[in-house]
Amino acid sequence: MQSQGNIRVVEMLRYLYQHTDENHPATVTDITAYLKERGIQAVRQTVYADLNALITAGFDIVIVKSTQNQYFIGSRLFEYPELKMLADAVASSKIISAKKSEALVQKLGCLTSIHQAEQLKGLASLSSRVKPGNEKVYYIIDSIHSAILEHRQIEFQYYEYTQTKEKILKHDGYRYLLDPYALEWKNDHYYLIGYSHKHSRVAHFRVDRLAGVEVLTTEFAQLENFDVAAYTNTMIDMFASEGTLDVELLCDNELMRVIIDHYGENVPVRTYDKDRFIATIKVNPSGTFYGWVFKFMGKIKILSPQECVNQMRNAARVFI
Repeated sequence: MQSQGNIRVVEMLRYLYQHTDENHPATVTDITAYLKERGIQAVRQTVYADLNALITAGFDIVIVKSTQNQYFIGSRLFEYPELKMLADAVASSKIISAKKSEALVQKLGCLTSIHQAEQLKGLASLSSRVKPGNEKVYYIIDSIHSAILEHRQIEFQYYEYTQTKEKILKHDGYRYLLDPYALEWKNDHYYLIGYSHKHSRVAHFRVDRLAGVEVLTTEFAQLENFDVAAYTNTMIDMFASEGTLDVELLCDNELMRVIIDHYGENVPVRTYDKDRFIATIKVNPSGTFYGWVFKFMGKIKILSPQECVNQMRNAARVFI
């Protein structure tokens, strides 16, 4: 009898978590009917007693007072607005495949009622999202995280696309050796940052374009004073050329927020005149960087060094 009572309480709690929320409360009649479907006998007095016991034990079961009281689960591990935000982040992620995104959104739905879970799936519709084709990326990320924590080197291949959308491995399948420092999320993509033994410098690679990732037994020591945030701040859209330069930008005052968004609050700035300021940034100049400057239509200009000014002029001819 004691076992039957324990099962009854567990099933009652399961029902409340899965089927109720503030817009879908349940009556004692609803709960009794559910228990009966499960082959568990219960009378109204027993259900009332069990509900009071759960409330006394600390479960947040809200009572809506009426001629026939209604009950629903109040606070949960995640509130519904938080779940909506997480589901949308998963659905819009360019690093998570459509199949894996659907599975993750479904798991998030298990943290709320079935009614709100259906809404989550609708809000996280994947039909118009750009998603990667690399189904293994989820497990690649897990392997890389382990390598970073254990300070172990990794090897991998890297692929790109031909003009016919065919995937090909770079350098005839060359296996890169890397000391992995960090995984960084930037511009809707995961990037692996570390010391590349091929390039003899710190480099970064798109995680969704990795193949044949292998965590080695050999360990490494990270470069002293290496700052991941400072490194990524020098990269516009994470496209890199060969060197980092100190670049002075002449900016309209209204673009201070843009400079801070890209380079942080510690970026050196000084007043140029009442309408403009100069920001000094460390940047890895590339076509993407010049394109970024160009899109502000003269509200950001490169003052120095001269080589960047010249490259900007050449790039402007292309953009125009």
